[in-house]
Amino acid sequence: MDLITIGISDDIEIVHERLKTELKVLSKQGIDLSLNERVHGDLRFFDCSVANCVFGKFSYNDIIYISKHYMANAISDIIIDIMEKKILKRCIDGNYYYFNEDERTKIFAYACKALGIDEYDTDQGCVYRLSRKARVLQKVLDYLESNSSIIIPGFVRFRMKDYVTELEDAIDRAVEEYMMEREYNEFIKLLRYFVEIQEPKVDTINVLKNPDNSYRLLDGQGRTVNNELLDDLAGEVLENNINYDDLLISSLITIAPTKIVFHDQAVSEGSEILDTIKKVFHNKIAYCHGCELCYIKKPVEKE
Repeated sequence: MDLITIGISDDIEIVHERLKTELKVLSKQGIDLSLNERVHGDLRFFDCSVANCVFGKFSYNDIIYISKHYMANAISDIIIDIMEKKILKRCIDGNYYYFNEDERTKIFAYACKALGIDEYDTDQGCVYRLSRKARVLQKVLDYLESNSSIIIPGFVRFRMKDYVTELEDAIDRAVEEYMMEREYNEFIKLLRYFVEIQEPKVDTINVLKNPDNSYRLLDGQGRTVNNELLDDLAGEVLENNINYDDLLISSLITIAPTKIVFHDQAVSEGSEILDTIKKVFHNKIAYCHGCELCYIKKPVEKE
């Protein structure tokens, strides 16, 4: 009794193993399906038919219903686990051909991370992937209700346009993310060059954090670093709502010290500001977790 025919064009062995895995699970439920292969043109077809079953346990309609659900689960996995990455690569190569190969590889990685694929998986991406799998599974089930043959590549192309559009949207977002990263890296290179070509105005800068989350800069002798340029930068904080982190980076670049010492967790490890400072100043960074400067409190100005 023929139940379903599945057609595929690529990754024949992987697809075969995935279908066999599903059939083994079905067999444990009391339904044995045989799996026969045949070739027609560029396609490989897998014909699933009932080999042996316990009719006292399942009715004919039950066998069809259960078998199609198991096969639909396998088909949705094939689409998500095998075809999805190929769709992404094809769309990237077709729509963003003007990026070089290395750039397209990075865009692919960003898209995979957003979609929760393989080694790029994250908790949020995993949830998104499961949601995507559920929607694909429902599409396959709906199709198999009135069809006993499915050619997976054609099904995805003509019956799952919303799904392909969803992947294309993920690629578009990945391109935006890549462009932002590229612009950021170019900006870092510019800042690094600016620091390297100028003479240090102070050899060592000690960075401490004030109770209001602003930063205090002291030289190697523990004296507050003040000059007109830094005063102008500080004025921009009030006038243009520039945050203290931006002010700190601007100040350090202006001073271009040979050494920067962060005291008493003035910046958090792994924070964006510390990451930026590391990229600009390389091996000029040091940390102090306990010295006399760490315990100096900024005097409170009397009104």
